[in-house]
Order: sequence, then C-alpha cells, then structure tokens
Amino acid sequence: MNMIATFIANHWVSIVIVIAAIVILAILYKMGHTEIVKKIVLSLVVQAEKALGSGTGELKYAMVIKAIYNELPKIITLLYTPKELDKMIEDGVSKLKEMLAEGITLDGYDEESLKIDLDIKK
Repeated sequence: MNMIATFIANHWVSIVIVIAAIVILAILYKMGHTEIVKKIVLSLVVQAEKALGSGTGELKYAMVIKAIYNELPKIITLLYTPKELDKMIEDGVSKLKEMLAEGITLDGYDEESLKIDLDIKK
C-alpha cells in the first residue's frame, strides 16, 4: 500500500468527521448570508437596468451573471448553485418591477453601499 492509502485507512473516521464539519459549516454560512447575497443581486439588477434600460433582458442578465462570477467572492459561486443564482436574479427583477410600479425611481440607487462596477462604458 502506498502512503496515502495507508493514511486514509488509519484515519478514515477523522477524515469523515472533518468533511462533515466542513459541510455543516458551509451550510450554516450559506443560511446566514443568503439575504445579503439577495440584496447584492438586486443591486446588480438595478445597475443593469439603469445602464441598459428596458427591452434588453438577455444582455442585462448576462451582465449580472458576469458580475456575480467575476466581482463577488468565490465562496458565493461555490455555495450557491447556478439554479439558485438564477432564482435570485428572477426575484431581483420581480422586486425591481414592483419598485417601478410603485413609482420608485432608480435615481437613489447611485450611492448604494453594495454597488459593484459592471464595467459599463459610459
């Protein structure tokens, strides 16, 4: 047997416990930060809307996805599946539509604390 196989055979219980602890910590981290991630995604959706306006849904979606994967901490893309991120974007778009229907303008969103540069040439 090589050294790695011997190590695993001798310490398999400890290895399983460490892996379980890491998984549990990741789940707890995710549960505690989901609302923050949703707010960040909403901020990105608002920025894309302001930059591109209506009728450019696919382009805005691509910009938001790019910002999520390129600008946000990598842990977000490790802990949240693409399907979960898509849902957050859909929820952000729905929230934006609600805000606009209520007459809220996007002018006040220029100074958001969660603003992320979408690399838009102005």
